[in-house]
Amino acid sequence: MKRPELPERRGRGLWWNPWMTGIDRLQEEISRVFDDFASRFVPPVLGGGAVSVDVYRKDGNVIVEAEMPGIDPRDVDIKVYEDKVLLRAEKGASREVESEDVIRSERYYGKISRVISLPVEVIPEKAKAKFKNGLLVIAIPEKELEEEGGYRINIETED
Repeated sequence: MKRPELPERRGRGLWWNPWMTGIDRLQEEISRVFDDFASRFVPPVLGGGAVSVDVYRKDGNVIVEAEMPGIDPRDVDIKVYEDKVLLRAEKGASREVESEDVIRSERYYGKISRVISLPVEVIPEKAKAKFKNGLLVIAIPEKELEEEGGYRINIETED
């Protein structure tokens, strides 16, 4: 967690205050405790970092690349809509350890879900997905813009 830059308070300039050095240490200790707590107990999915994605357009397709290391492709469920992609997966624990034997556990196990909004409308039924080395790549053809169509109406004017 990056803290905003503050003027230096350690010298005897305008910001010098003899009580601030103790307060600074206390603030740093409190920040360290919260950071340590968050890294151990808050699952990454709550922070949005469980599935990192890149979305881009290439050759008439919308490409969604999702990093899913440690997840079996058979445990991934993908639903493609005209304007979004829904990814769901479950990451199981790779080892059996009794909870009282665990000293530190930072890896996330459990259900992961992510909705990715798409920049244009796509054709869901033509989507294709590949999974290799923890990287899921989904290619979805873009829907053609319909210039023609619709119903033209006449505008009445009063003279």
